Amino acid sequence: MKNKILAGIAVTLLSTVFSSTTFAAVKDKKAIRAVDAKIAEEVTNVKTACGNSSLNVTVNWDEYKTMISTNKETLKSEKYKSEWVIGHSGERTVAVLESISKICAADEDYKEELAKLTDIQVLPKASFEDTKSEFSLNGNTLTVKSGHKMTRSFSDFTTRIKDLY
Repeated sequence: MKNKILAGIAVTLLSTVFSSTTFAAVKDKKAIRAVDAKIAEEVTNVKTACGNSSLNVTVNWDEYKTMISTNKETLKSEKYKSEWVIGHSGERTVAVLESISKICAADEDYKEELAKLTDIQVLPKASFEDTKSEFSLNGNTLTVKSGHKMTRSFSDFTTRIKDLY
């Protein structure tokens, strides 16, 4: 009898863990799809403002999943959900793209250079506590190591993008 009760408890616990993991995975997938759609919209704006013949933005979602897993205790203690991390990464990426569009609209010299961008790679900072994004340029590829927690607007990134040129 005792073994049956323990087995029942174990099955209940496992199904609860599986259920909440699956639920989180679904929420994360929905958040990623929403973010990707917003980024795609903003890429169109950048191409229009800057004249890029092609521009691919890639968010490394596998690295975000790793960062979320590595920082799970911090996220838990701050009552922060994984889909919020994903959402903020999207907001920050859209803000970077908005900044690029606004720079192109305001300055022909920067526009000429920014029109050469073909790829933007977005990666998470390893620590959830690291809030500042970093930018680097290698040829026609802009790499953004995105900070966390705080939402950003385009003006937060303008100087750092201009400083690359």
